[in-house]
Amino acid sequence: MTWLYYILIALTGLLIAAFFVSVVCWFQLPKEIPLRERWAAFCLWWRVGVPFSLGVLATVFLAPLVILTARPMRNQFGEFATKHKQRYIDQGASGNHVYMATPIAWLDPWNNLEDGLAGEPSGKHSARNAGQEYSFGAMYRWATRNPFNKAKRTSRFFACFVNDCDIVYWGKKQLSDKNSDPLQKGWSFVKATDRNTGQVYYGYRSVINNSDGTVRQVNIGYKVKPTHADEVQDKDDLDKAFTLRLQSKSEPD
Repeated sequence: MTWLYYILIALTGLLIAAFFVSVVCWFQLPKEIPLRERWAAFCLWWRVGVPFSLGVLATVFLAPLVILTARPMRNQFGEFATKHKQRYIDQGASGNHVYMATPIAWLDPWNNLEDGLAGEPSGKHSARNAGQEYSFGAMYRWATRNPFNKAKRTSRFFACFVNDCDIVYWGKKQLSDKNSDPLQKGWSFVKATDRNTGQVYYGYRSVINNSDGTVRQVNIGYKVKPTHADEVQDKDDLDKAFTLRLQSKSEPD
């Protein structure tokens, strides 16, 4: 049972680290956000964050089983195979994307909902892997790059379906990490309430310019934006999944 001992030690360490990160984050949240909303958000993030983190961690061990049992099938839109974009074919993509997923029910949460195991239908992942996107290594890299994907895209526990929600926010309405415009830097704290179930989802985002021209950002909670209140999401973008992202440096486009 040595392996179980080490797993428990690792999980304990992660929980302790998460606690200290939570303390730091609590004091970083702007005081303009009502205390009641901040407290409700933190309780929700812990309740969702623990099983979410376990699901992400399990990807490392379960992705091989997903890959070994995967077969070609149709995705959620009824698509089976699509052609890669020419620009990625020119960069070495294989030419065709086939949706690969495991049919085993208990492994289904670790399938990739939209793309399958072979990367983006555009062929970008294929080009990165010199047209060998169906190799075990390439599929494993994709599965671990998008861990616990189907669960966090389809469950209303792990995802907020914004078309069904009323949205209020504090902070800036428009943020972007794609440029250095100071008017699109700052923070936003979003509260989305599902009109049908009453479930509340919270998301916090901060985007700040670094002195070297890069940006740093924090995303905690659900990826709901203030602008979603004015938009109707397409069928392939209905869900705003739970995330924990701390990025110290990112190059703007």
